[in-house]
Amino acid sequence: MDLNLLISFIGTVLILVWTPGPSVLLATANSLKYGAKKTTGTILGDLSANLIQIILASVGLATIITSSSELFQIIKWLGVGYLIFIGIKKIIVTPKTELKENNLKNRSFFNLYAEGFLMSAANPKAVVFFAALFPLFLNKDLPFVPQVVVLGIIFLILDGTSLLTYTYFATKLKGYLENKKKVHLQNKIIGSLLILSGLMLSLVRRTNN
Repeated sequence: MDLNLLISFIGTVLILVWTPGPSVLLATANSLKYGAKKTTGTILGDLSANLIQIILASVGLATIITSSSELFQIIKWLGVGYLIFIGIKKIIVTPKTELKENNLKNRSFFNLYAEGFLMSAANPKAVVFFAALFPLFLNKDLPFVPQVVVLGIIFLILDGTSLLTYTYFATKLKGYLENKKKVHLQNKIIGSLLILSGLMLSLVRRTNN
């Protein structure tokens, strides 16, 4: 894989996964109520759903990557536009920061896994995200599957690390995550970085196009 594209991918994913969202809030809330150890079930459920979404989003991408340069450029610019769109959205939309309490005092690992899985799987935007993001970092002259596998593994590792960090520091982060002004300020910064990432990716000239 192109090293520059790989570094760009890692940077973009790091910005995205560290943004407090539904999965982060769920993992944090469950950690506070059930403990960090049990909350690994929630995290594994979220990552399992992401894995399925990556596979679903990758179906059909092989044709796009190996097709004409013109079609690939269209997909590329759609991806750039998507990054800029979600960046603008993070800047202007006030985040929801409520850490929902659950009335059940004791829940099994499987129940927490299912909750994390459904939280992520119920978000149709995730498939759109993966479909828009991955083509930007794929080289059409290289085997498709290995590239998707590498990018998928990197995404899952970074996402899992983010959720684990939020989980294990839940007590300290709870006050921060419930402060809409602080979260909104962070989202504005992250949104600006996403827009910058999209603009930078739009300037990348790939020799295989």
